[in-house]
Amino acid sequence: MIDWEGLRRGKFYDLIAGLPLILWFGYGVVQLRPNLAATARALLAEPDNLLLNLRFFALFASAAFNLLLIYLVVVRTEPVRRSSGLLPRLCGFAGTFLGVGILQLKPVTLSLSWQAIAAALIFVGALGSAIVLARLGKSFSIMPEARKLVTGGPYAYARHPLYAVEFITLSGTAIQFAQPWAALLALGVVVLQIARTIFEERVLTAAYPEYESYRARVKRFGII
Repeated sequence: MIDWEGLRRGKFYDLIAGLPLILWFGYGVVQLRPNLAATARALLAEPDNLLLNLRFFALFASAAFNLLLIYLVVVRTEPVRRSSGLLPRLCGFAGTFLGVGILQLKPVTLSLSWQAIAAALIFVGALGSAIVLARLGKSFSIMPEARKLVTGGPYAYARHPLYAVEFITLSGTAIQFAQPWAALLALGVVVLQIARTIFEERVLTAAYPEYESYRARVKRFGII
């Protein structure tokens, strides 16, 4: 008899479950490639153009972040507990897909000052994400799941530091695409991610009783 429950908790099942995310993040990179290549060609012709340098950096950082997420989905450990019901999964998927969905919009030509702001936001967000993900490691998850309880490093200052820095990256990314649609998509991501934290904390509390005391002393995003 096949042990379906054991199979569901295994690495192969987890990888199959993460396949749509891998494909979606990969699609985001593919969508960025033409703009990245066009900016690179323009930059070769005008290497001292600050605006082109900032635009190339912002696009490259967005692509690199999507590739990093693909890597983390592939190498993550199996969950010890998953959320139940459809709504938590919908929030996880929709929050992720809407963020990449911004890249489907038409990019806009920005002034030097706005491009500098966008690049700075993306840089700060990407750097923050790298620091948080280095601490989170193979416990990374898109869905509300418990893989390992992490309370040190950035998690000592915010219960959900990755979402906090992703909001910064999201702001910088949205600036570069057609408005007001990019802003509306970004706002939708923020709302869904806040809902996602609620479902995640329910799973973590059920899996790790000590999470309750951690939640009582550490703010959700560090400031709220």
